[in-house]
Amino acid sequence: MDNVINLGRLWLIVRRNWTFMLALGVIVGGVAFGVSKFVVHPQYSSSAALLVNRKQDGSQQGLQLGDQQADVQIINTYKDIITRPIILNTVVNNLTKPHKEQIQAAVPAQYETDAYGKQVQTAPAQPAKYKLVAAKYDDTDLTADSVAKMISISNQTNSQVFSVNVKSGDAKMSKDIANTIAEVFKDKVVSIMSVSNVSIVSKAMTNSKPVAPNVKLITLAGFSLGVCAGFAWGFVKEVTDRTVKDLEFLTDELKLTNLGVIGYIGKICDVKDVVAANEKKNTSNERRTSRLGQRI
Repeated sequence: MDNVINLGRLWLIVRRNWTFMLALGVIVGGVAFGVSKFVVHPQYSSSAALLVNRKQDGSQQGLQLGDQQADVQIINTYKDIITRPIILNTVVNNLTKPHKEQIQAAVPAQYETDAYGKQVQTAPAQPAKYKLVAAKYDDTDLTADSVAKMISISNQTNSQVFSVNVKSGDAKMSKDIANTIAEVFKDKVVSIMSVSNVSIVSKAMTNSKPVAPNVKLITLAGFSLGVCAGFAWGFVKEVTDRTVKDLEFLTDELKLTNLGVIGYIGKICDVKDVVAANEKKNTSNERRTSRLGQRI
């Protein structure tokens, strides 16, 4: 049989199998919705933005534009530093162990020169102040390796601002990790890269809306996959069907002569059944005739 598929046959396949295609699409789409909604754990993302500049002095003001371009190019280095143990180990320690956090920087003593040219202390030095911060998470939940897998760094083209994105199964954890990375990087990059100006442009916020999985997209993909599978099933059934469906196939393809068309007469009864039915009919007619004669 001719297996050439044209648009007419494809449309015929759709017409014959549209209910099956639709039903299979609904079933697969429903399964995809259930899995993405109730089985797959949602992922939450938070981002902290950082701005890094190198040192500038009076003799280098004319090179400021070139330095800015160099800062843009060196952002890839910053990305690599953030994912290294020198940063992540400190981040994990700050989140899983009690630690001191500076709340006020040290203030040096203030001096003034009196009338005799001597330095007179006008205000005493004040030491830095710290507070003890309790651990936020268990050390079994966070390790440097696990945190590294949560991090992604992004930045716009020709921008000195880059974002630290953290994605995890807990919205608050994502925020805490992103902010802690920004703070640790701000403290350590000064000595690592000899940069003098590190600013946290924006801190991470708790994002209660999950970024993954995309339930709508997965459901739509499941529905589409089900419809395509139903169409494929109908297509295979059509191609592998060897029955003769029209007279033109016999005359045009097989070159046979049409001798006529035999009409369909239904199911043929057995001879014994036909004889018994006729006898029953004759007996019934005789009885009816006899009753009619008696009435006359």
